[in-house]
Amino acid sequence: MDNNDKINFDLLSKYISENDVLVDVGANSGIYTDFFIKCNNNVGKVYTIELHPNTYNILTKKYKNNTNIIVENYGVSDFNGEAEFYLGCNSFTHNIIGHDMNFNRNNVGGSIKTITLDELLKNETKIRVIKIDVEGAELKVLKGMVNTIHKVDYILLECHLDKDWVEIRDLLLNTYGLFGVNISTMNPITNNSDRPYQLFIKTRENL
Repeated sequence: MDNNDKINFDLLSKYISENDVLVDVGANSGIYTDFFIKCNNNVGKVYTIELHPNTYNILTKKYKNNTNIIVENYGVSDFNGEAEFYLGCNSFTHNIIGHDMNFNRNNVGGSIKTITLDELLKNETKIRVIKIDVEGAELKVLKGMVNTIHKVDYILLECHLDKDWVEIRDLLLNTYGLFGVNISTMNPITNNSDRPYQLFIKTRENL
């Protein structure tokens, strides 16, 4: 856990209660899943979604006795189907976009089933927090949650690529009508804001 995670945990802990539905998109080793189950006293529900099959297998073993955690092996995207996934330099940096954050081409790791959050969460009526850390695929994830966006209260989003930021910003603020702050400064996101690394989003202004 790095300092960014500690800051995020302090922020999110104010909003999570027992029985909340929480979603960890890009779970890796389960740092946020562990935090989520601590916050909801392990009586809510946590969706834990991980791209890499080996990491997914580790997570299924880790949480095999916890019926409150739903572990899934998907590439969360803007379509339901199948795609190639790509290997990063470590377990934190695998993705479905084919390159790292410096646009160096990554090697193919295999194929993965893709899913939208609309499909994954279609049976949920209320979601408290969705955390999204997908190494450059965040625009795809956001495009795949048109129906989910109005069922979730808060989103923690890592934004990795300048090239996608204008479209992400417009989608969040103007298409979805959301409210966000740059976590490092706590300044509101506007239509002129530069890309934040981490963004805290509220779906309603008074939340």
